[in-house]
Amino acid sequence: MATAARAFRNGGLQGIGIADLMSQVGLTHGGFYAHFKDRDALVAEASVHAAVESFCKLAEAAKSARPGHEVEAMLDFYLSPAHRDAPGSGCLLPALGADLSRQAKPVRRAFTNSLKENMGKVARYMPGSNANIRLARAMMLVSSMAGGILLARATNDPVLSDLLLASVRTQLLRLLESWRD
Repeated sequence: MATAARAFRNGGLQGIGIADLMSQVGLTHGGFYAHFKDRDALVAEASVHAAVESFCKLAEAAKSARPGHEVEAMLDFYLSPAHRDAPGSGCLLPALGADLSRQAKPVRRAFTNSLKENMGKVARYMPGSNANIRLARAMMLVSSMAGGILLARATNDPVLSDLLLASVRTQLLRLLESWRD
């Protein structure tokens, strides 16, 4: 699963074939069907694996922060040049979001369920007077971070790419401070 998740994040969902993927893990093409019903089943499972891995990294950043600074730590981790420059091990959302929107219903269902669960994990760290406010803020934060990474990866101008990361981080920190007031 880790190999498939990394390969899909690096090359897109259509960027690698089953035979090549199975070769990377030392299995035959025929062995694929012993593990998965079809390609959609693999994509669904690999997407969930990548999403869980991504949100675990955010949670690790939050847990390593001083109390009250968890969201800042998530922003620092996520909106970093290191994360931008490592799509294969980075967040699923900017790497595959557009691809996932065009997948079969079972793939989208698996992704949606994973997103709901993982968004709740981020919401725990958000300021707000109730769970609905914290969840809405987590959705906005994650969407903004993913968009920032997506644009920073898409540009071929390193100065603009760094500026995008810094700008999104700065604006989200300002917004975070207003939520705490």
